[in-house]
Amino acid sequence: MKLLKPDNPEILSVVIMKDNKIIAQTQQTELLYSQHSIMKSLVALVIGKLLENQKLTLETTVGQVLHTGNVPISDISLGKLLSMQSGMQEKLLFADRNTCADYLKACCEMPLENKQEFLYSNACAYLAGRMAEEQTGISLQDQMINNIFKPLHIINYDFEYDTEGHVFGASGLKLKTEDLAKIGQGILEHKICSLQWQKNFSSTHAISNEGKPYGYFFWILENGFYMSGKWGQRCFIFPEYHAVIAINSNMQKQDSVNYYMTCELLPLLGVSHE
Repeated sequence: MKLLKPDNPEILSVVIMKDNKIIAQTQQTELLYSQHSIMKSLVALVIGKLLENQKLTLETTVGQVLHTGNVPISDISLGKLLSMQSGMQEKLLFADRNTCADYLKACCEMPLENKQEFLYSNACAYLAGRMAEEQTGISLQDQMINNIFKPLHIINYDFEYDTEGHVFGASGLKLKTEDLAKIGQGILEHKICSLQWQKNFSSTHAISNEGKPYGYFFWILENGFYMSGKWGQRCFIFPEYHAVIAINSNMQKQDSVNYYMTCELLPLLGVSHE
């Protein structure tokens, strides 16, 4: 196994797996890193189980499950939430999430844009998580633990909650980098999602304002797909290479993690970045 020592001090931790074995990594610790929006991808994995068990469909609307009344968001489907095409504006009181008395109500009162194009919004993942809870009577936390963490023997994690005790589906999860890599490997081996759902969430359902393809809470690459957090948290899954690359960073000024992965880490898998 190769010991990695990244030149960039903002790269905090890396684990590379191929054929279910760690082939390279930085020195690992027991530190739990904030995963930020990677939490959204885990919500997609939870939703996949509910689709498989016919508890929900991609056409199920917010109003049908959350009984939100006569507000615009009520007519938005689960599929539109997962692909960030709800029409909800990008900003949603997220900085005030620890003090907002009723976060669901705040989501419901958000104005919608006229065009339901790609608009990245934390509210989409929060509402999808609340739908998963309401439809099953099981907390989002317990669904993640039972469907993702326990099958992969992940025992160290931390969640963030709203003021009413609901897990934020958009952010707040903390994990070790090695366990983030395990989740990628679990996806690769279909231990925590079906092959059908993997193909669905890793297909392009929307295009971001920067021209990047987006699936269902997963970003799409030409040769794979990945989970992404705002300051350089990543879990890249490459089915063709039977490989996973998990990275935790703290790039608050300029996120160059994808460039680092392509130029420095992909070659360790025997893949040229040219």
